[in-house]
Amino acid sequence: MAGALLKLAPDVPGLESLGASELEDLFAEPPRTVTASRTRREGARFVVPLPGTPDERGFQHEKPRGAGTGLLHFERFGRGGMAGLSARFTHPRSTSLAARAWNLTCHLQAHGVATPQLVALAERGSSLFGAESVLITRDLEGFVSLREFLRVVDKRSERRRALHSLALSLVQVERCGAWLPATSADNLMLQRDDEDCVAIKIVNLRSEQSILKERGLARSRLPSVAFTAFAGGAICPSLPKTERENQLAKIARDVGPLLSRRERLELLVRLGFARERASVLAARC
Repeated sequence: MAGALLKLAPDVPGLESLGASELEDLFAEPPRTVTASRTRREGARFVVPLPGTPDERGFQHEKPRGAGTGLLHFERFGRGGMAGLSARFTHPRSTSLAARAWNLTCHLQAHGVATPQLVALAERGSSLFGAESVLITRDLEGFVSLREFLRVVDKRSERRRALHSLALSLVQVERCGAWLPATSADNLMLQRDDEDCVAIKIVNLRSEQSILKERGLARSRLPSVAFTAFAGGAICPSLPKTERENQLAKIARDVGPLLSRRERLELLVRLGFARERASVLAARC
């Protein structure tokens, strides 16, 4: 197919291992795979079982095909208009919106930030405004949204560890120069299980230790916080400090209604805000 591209993660041996036969299968809605009958839609994404993944009753309908088992998330992007144009001409320069999300994910992972594991990237019909594209990632098994976590967890020690981890992760994103304006309490995912599952976290120990020291965080038993929303994202190392502070304040406001005033103040202070300003912002959240 002219203008078509398929990029696979190193642990994915081929398109057939995903249960598809050709590139066009990935663009279908729902995707045409051998597990299509068990596919479900969640918002703008399709959740697709890999071949060999047992169903809810534990029954295995087919054999695994080399990419493991579990659930995949298929997210399809159009050419993107001005957003696609921006993806082509801002860092990291990308041929499509899915490629922009792929490149941002790789950048975050390389700087110790947890994200879903990449599986595949497909593109077709390239133009000035980018190509139509599909991004495929593994499901974050064992994770829940930060909003859901804060709604159901009352134990102060658990909430405190979660907010410590959130602060550490947000500061790490800031330090690596990533700009993720779509980040919210609904797409920040918090680990509830003890295992890392499929959230890739390549730890830069020196950087992590310096952040921990500055923010007064305890390293032990902090759950992972995974970033999953990359719309409008970019790498902007020279972004003005006020812009970054506004982004951090926006996230704090988003989770603010789910926190006590004391929790809001602690979070803002750990994000680097002066206590006086943090107190004002905590009162507004």
